[in-house]
Amino acid sequence: MNLDNELMKQGHLTRIQSTAFKIYLVKIQDKTYFCYFPKQECQNRNHINEFLTNDMQQQNEIKYLRKLNKIGSQSFYAFESYKVYNLLSELKQLQEQVILKIFQDLLMALYTIHQKGLLGRCFNVHNILIVENQYSVMMEYGFYPDLEYEVPELIYNQIYNEKIDIFLLGRVIFYLMVGNDLPKYNMKNLNEVSSDINLSIAQTNYSESLKKLVIQMLTIDVNKRIDYLQLFSKFKNNQFYSHQEQFYKQNTLKSITQKIIEKREKKSNINLDESTAFEIQQTSNFTKMIKDSQIKTSQNLLSDKSTIDSSQTDCLNLILFDPPESEDYQNYKSLNQDQIISKVNYQPQTQTLSKTKYDTEEIKINNSPFENDILLSVLPFLNSDRPQDQYIWNQIYFQLYRFSLMTKLIEELESHLQQCNKYLIVIAIYGMKKAQIILKKEYQISLEQCKNLYSIPTQEWERFTLHSAEYKRMISKIKFDIDVNQRLLLQKDYIQLQKILDQNKNEGVLKDLYKFIENYLNDNKEINNFDDIKRSYRYILTNTLSFFETQDDNNYPYVKLLIMMCILINRICDIQSIPLHFKTICKFLNINQINSIVQIEQFLKKAKKQEYAELFEELKQCYFSG
Repeated sequence: MNLDNELMKQGHLTRIQSTAFKIYLVKIQDKTYFCYFPKQECQNRNHINEFLTNDMQQQNEIKYLRKLNKIGSQSFYAFESYKVYNLLSELKQLQEQVILKIFQDLLMALYTIHQKGLLGRCFNVHNILIVENQYSVMMEYGFYPDLEYEVPELIYNQIYNEKIDIFLLGRVIFYLMVGNDLPKYNMKNLNEVSSDINLSIAQTNYSESLKKLVIQMLTIDVNKRIDYLQLFSKFKNNQFYSHQEQFYKQNTLKSITQKIIEKREKKSNINLDESTAFEIQQTSNFTKMIKDSQIKTSQNLLSDKSTIDSSQTDCLNLILFDPPESEDYQNYKSLNQDQIISKVNYQPQTQTLSKTKYDTEEIKINNSPFENDILLSVLPFLNSDRPQDQYIWNQIYFQLYRFSLMTKLIEELESHLQQCNKYLIVIAIYGMKKAQIILKKEYQISLEQCKNLYSIPTQEWERFTLHSAEYKRMISKIKFDIDVNQRLLLQKDYIQLQKILDQNKNEGVLKDLYKFIENYLNDNKEINNFDDIKRSYRYILTNTLSFFETQDDNNYPYVKLLIMMCILINRICDIQSIPLHFKTICKFLNINQINSIVQIEQFLKKAKKQEYAELFEELKQCYFSG
């Protein structure tokens, strides 16, 4: 199967994830399509090609599944596009009624797939769209793609059955409730991870019925996992239940798929509280509810916000490891490790830091539900009800937002890694995750000790820490997050890193880099403080920045900006430093000063390449000039 390279060059690589395809937004004869081009490693794989045609050429009569368009090409599959759409992964911690509506949409999609003798198998929040802020569309499913996530039964059984879709649907709902993906399972951590998942669900503010149902869907013992009849019966206003009941009662799905699963893959009981049934409100407010929860617009569904030429992706060379460009770029090309780090810490004598602290009591903070939803979506340690003492919380938000910026960069790097498996990206992802845990740990200790890190009068701060229940809940959530992610770092992430290092560390480029960061990557006996690791952390990021600067036509201004912000992670949201930068954001939003992280988030959501590049230059000149 030949790829249509010309169409790929003209199109945009989307953020829709697939294990088997690169999915581009392509214009053909004045109409726009999602075009699925098979990845090179997935072409001509005889043992699964027999499933390809059946999976991809299904004609679907419901709006919850992708719509095939036959446009006369043999090199890709074209599906209907939409004017307004978002990835489900861009929506987190939604109102319960919105989650239930998405839940029911996906159940209808699965029921239709099952009637055709297919399983979902590969769907997740990164390949499900919200269209017109009204309904969900599943863009990936079937037997052709490889499994993107190993469900627990695969760990101990090396086989799965039709209940895989119940688990994967539970995974989607978990993400919408908690704001994070499920951790990965292995033989050593099955029960531990299951307990962590249940605790994460229990700590949310959703109804007990929804919590119980999702726990039942994510049960590691497939025999004790809730079945389809029980699942569909949970929705009171499900007008198709009688048909679904007949289909699943006859075990039709199991009899159809059992032999296919055995052919496709290798051959080879806890009592849970019952949840009550749900009734989804018949309301026209779903559009507004989803729209108010959006973090990114549909234009940011494009993975790199620019055109991708796949023929160039594998030919990038990483010979140069330079810090950001200065006014005199040639001077920077000769910088060594110590100079790079000292530049980050350097404050030119001609630059005077503003001594005036923000008078937080006079900051005018917009209390609209829209702003509150944005805060909750980017600061997952908060609860859904708006806390008191908003002027104090506003300063805490800036501290918490550092972790959100780091998460944004990690997600961008992971997305890029799917396109270009470069060892530097793997190192950067690991380095970022480790630094994020270290910074969170430091901040957690400060919170527990009630240190006043802000411009808040002492008596006000003491009153706040003594009486704020939200403050105490936030500390517990941060501590739980650290524990979970530290285990993942030392297990899955470290194993992946070591595999990459073993394969590449004798290469010239990595060999030179590795001597500066070896201790940082391998010293996991204890979590150090950020000052101990910041030289290695920043060195990794400056080298990662050089990787993206080798791309033609400035393809990655958004990623470059995130890297720069993370290099300056302890300065970027410092209240006293903000007047020195973010002038680009003020100009973009037509405001005098930054008073809320929502303003930064709005810029990252709405700005274009030119504004990203302008803010990058602003930060570079502020901290790297002289």
